[in-house]
Amino acid sequence: MDAKLIPLWQWILLLALLAGAIYSTETLVQREQQMARSQQLRHEIASAGQLRALLESELNIPLYLTIGLTAHVQARNGDIAPAEMHLLLPELAHQARHIRNIGVAPDNTLRYVYPLIGNEQALRLYYPDLAEQWPDIAAIITQREARLVGPVQLVQGGSAFIYRIPVYLNADDYWGIISTVVDIDSVWALLARQTAEQEVQVAIRSLSAEGRSSGAFYGDDSLFYDDSLQLDISLRGALWQMALRASGKVADRSTLLRGISYTITALLLALVLWLFMSRQSLRHSAVAQQHTRLYLQNIMDNVADAIITTDPDGIIEQANMSCYRLFGHVSASLVGQHWSILLAEAEHLQELYSATSEPQLHYHTEGRHADQSRFPLAIRRSPLQLQQQTKQLVVLRDLSAEQQSEHLKQQFISTVSFELRTPISAITGAIGLLMSGAGGNVSAAQLRILQLAKSNGQQLLTLLNDLLQIEHIASDTLALQLQLQPVTLYLLLQQCVKQCHLLHPDAALQLSCDDDLQQAQVLADDNKLQQVINHLLHNAVRFSTSDAAIQLSLSRHGNQLRIMVQDHGCGVDDNNVPLLFSRYRQTDNLDNPLHNSTGLGLAVSRSLISQMHGNIGYKPAAGQGSCFYIDLPFIATIPA
Repeated sequence: MDAKLIPLWQWILLLALLAGAIYSTETLVQREQQMARSQQLRHEIASAGQLRALLESELNIPLYLTIGLTAHVQARNGDIAPAEMHLLLPELAHQARHIRNIGVAPDNTLRYVYPLIGNEQALRLYYPDLAEQWPDIAAIITQREARLVGPVQLVQGGSAFIYRIPVYLNADDYWGIISTVVDIDSVWALLARQTAEQEVQVAIRSLSAEGRSSGAFYGDDSLFYDDSLQLDISLRGALWQMALRASGKVADRSTLLRGISYTITALLLALVLWLFMSRQSLRHSAVAQQHTRLYLQNIMDNVADAIITTDPDGIIEQANMSCYRLFGHVSASLVGQHWSILLAEAEHLQELYSATSEPQLHYHTEGRHADQSRFPLAIRRSPLQLQQQTKQLVVLRDLSAEQQSEHLKQQFISTVSFELRTPISAITGAIGLLMSGAGGNVSAAQLRILQLAKSNGQQLLTLLNDLLQIEHIASDTLALQLQLQPVTLYLLLQQCVKQCHLLHPDAALQLSCDDDLQQAQVLADDNKLQQVINHLLHNAVRFSTSDAAIQLSLSRHGNQLRIMVQDHGCGVDDNNVPLLFSRYRQTDNLDNPLHNSTGLGLAVSRSLISQMHGNIGYKPAAGQGSCFYIDLPFIATIPA
């Protein structure tokens, strides 16, 4: 029986059976998964409550003992004798099993430590000498609040959590600080035993008052970024967050249920299809398949790109005629060989596989003709499933013509831009002489016309300069033109502000800089860096109203100095942010003549800053407007 003669109602019956089986199976599987997950969640909630209670009880005991010692010092008005401390500290330390040591530091000098054995290096330690820890200690003293900080690298070796309480006498007189070092390893060992018994995985991190989180200092940090249960741990002077997930897998019978159901369905459908189909339909299918194969082969042979199919090991099974023409091999000679023989550098094959892991990704390399000559090549790979077998489709494109066209375009831009600079400079210079009165008195109307001509000439000269710099970027010669030397940023910013005021007298430009950064230096090209900053200031003025303030600031971010230009203009639409630093792209309103630009300035700026080992970026300003920033590594020590 021909498959085309099967009645319509039989096809509808097959589809109904299939749809009913799929719906019933997936409904059953979904309910089974929900029940398993519900049981696991109940176990996680119970374990989380027990572990949180354990941590809070184990850690709060030494913290409250420290508070008691603080109260004792305040009650004695700070008049504590050494003998009294030597009796009191051991008694407190022995009341909690997780105390590693207790230290008392009148006037920020660690005078009493118990136990002394193993902590000799910490005795008489002056806290302001701890460059890494002192900012946090100073903040605790200033804010008059106790904190549990850590993990902290100890002077006497190892790391631990430290509970610090500033001691004030008579409410305002700072006396010193009391520190309790918590042996966090013993706490983690206790926690590890509990988690192993309850078959759960736990990660712990700290939270700031603003809600910012640190990395996990216990357990796997990835637990905070999946579907793990999360809850807060309240400690005296700290807020921790715990993520918990059952370590055992959820009992999942979905595979078994699907297997049974779909097996029965497949057997039923196969039986029905066997009754519907006949040997005649199989012969028709074979003929149709042969016609399809020939049709696809004709298409492949007439495609300009080289196309090959390989097995999972990379052995060529089929290649179109364009492949043989492109690489100069004899027809059918490539079948059975590894496709890497088409590459000039076959040793980079693993790198090529990684770079083309997605079908839409291209990899640029060099191909090898049969005569061993090389040529530029673009490669794209795609996986294929043919008759339940995994194949690999490789498309290879000759880039020789494209690269030659790109070279000619760059050469044309460079030649035209260079040849036009001299006459345009002469024209703007002559106009400047006329404006200065070299050709006689100039009326107000004539002066306005000359100013318009000079402004447009300067704009055209700027466009030519940008085109030349874009050409240098494309040919990788821009770095050779930079002269990197120490530059005092604050002085350069002052020069930029002066230049901006000369061009835009009405601009409300404000310069701010911390006192300790006024002598800070970076390694940069003075003129090129000034060009980038002037461009950002010019853009800020263009897109801001005349009375809107423009902030130019210099600040420190880690080991880098940040120059920031912020305006209160119209800002940049979110869809246009990825295009900001692209060549020949403008994100502003092209219908507004005040906003027209070449679309090259930010692309040139990014390349210049990159050659200075820095970074330029954009972020929306607070409220409304734009904020562009430049980060450069500083090379000079910033004065204290």
